[in-house]
Amino acid sequence: MNHNTVRARLSLSFKGETRELDTLIDLDRCLGESGEAPDFHRLLAQAAGIDPYSYLYESLESHEIAFSDATGAAVQSCRDGGFDWAQFAQDAREERDWQAVRAVTEPLLGARDLDAEPALKAALLAVYRAGQARGAAG
Repeated sequence: MNHNTVRARLSLSFKGETRELDTLIDLDRCLGESGEAPDFHRLLAQAAGIDPYSYLYESLESHEIAFSDATGAAVQSCRDGGFDWAQFAQDAREERDWQAVRAVTEPLLGARDLDAEPALKAALLAVYRAGQARGAAG
């Protein structure tokens, strides 16, 4: 499975001093059961050692974060400096599910290019997800 990361950058001036914050965020660590987007401002501040109870942090929160250099499933969600968390979460789930399906199907079907067979791929994913839902309900 691809590693999902995104670079977050923010520039702000506080008390006459310009600060350039820049960190690489491991999105796989941010994916949780809630499905909610992480607090990217908090993650950026934490990487820069900024106290979340400070005036500097309050100033930081009022600035827009620029996202870039995405990897893995995050590439499709990172455009024009923005990051679409909902799209990323959906794409990451799709990738995770597809990897699980491939792990089961490859020994049975061989190294077949299932991406070239969208109907079969959709059917396999649907069966996998139905099994997941049934297992969660059971």
